[in-house]
Amino acid sequence: MSEDNAPNQEISPPRGVLTADFLTASDRISGQVTVRTRPLADQLNDATTSFLELENVYISPINRPSEIGASYPAATLRKPGIHLAIVARAEDGLSRRQTYGSYLGNVPRDVFLVSSRYYIRGRVNLPANAQLRTFMTAEAEHFLQVFEATVVAVDDPQIAFSGGAALVNTEHIAAFCPVEEAVTP
Repeated sequence: MSEDNAPNQEISPPRGVLTADFLTASDRISGQVTVRTRPLADQLNDATTSFLELENVYISPINRPSEIGASYPAATLRKPGIHLAIVARAEDGLSRRQTYGSYLGNVPRDVFLVSSRYYIRGRVNLPANAQLRTFMTAEAEHFLQVFEATVVAVDDPQIAFSGGAALVNTEHIAAFCPVEEAVTP
C-alpha cells in the first residue's frame, strides 16, 4: 500500500509510556515518562528518590507555553521543583493501589487550590467524613490527585491548562478551599 493510500492513523507513544506536562515556577516541561512498572502517581510519591526521569522533552517558558524554547532526548526533573503534573486522562493520574472499586466510601469534592504560581480547580476523592485540614496534614501524599483539573497561571489568567487529572505538589499548596454548591437565597 502506498503512503497516499495509507489509513489515517494518529501516532501514539509506545505502550507503557505516558506523556505529561510538568509545570514549574517558570517553565512547562512536556515529556514522556515510563509507566510500565509504576504509574506516574507512584513515581512522584516515591519518597526514596527526589528525581523523575523523562524522555522526548520539550521546554517552554510558562508565560509562552506554546513556544518551544528547547528540546532534549532526556531530562531528569527534581520533584520538589515540580508544582504539578497534568495528564490527559483521569486514569493516568491513579496510583497502582487505586482501582475504581477503591473509591467506594470516598466522596468526590470540588476544590480550589492556590499555589504561588497557579490556581487549580478540580475534584478530589476524600473519605466521606474527612476534614480537609486533617486530610492535608495526615493523609495526603506529596502529590495530590485532582481530577477534571483546570490550571490557570496567577499572573496571566489567559494561560490555562486542563486535563483528566493533575498531580499537585502539596508543598506548593498555599490554600486548599472546598467549593460548596451555590446556595440561592
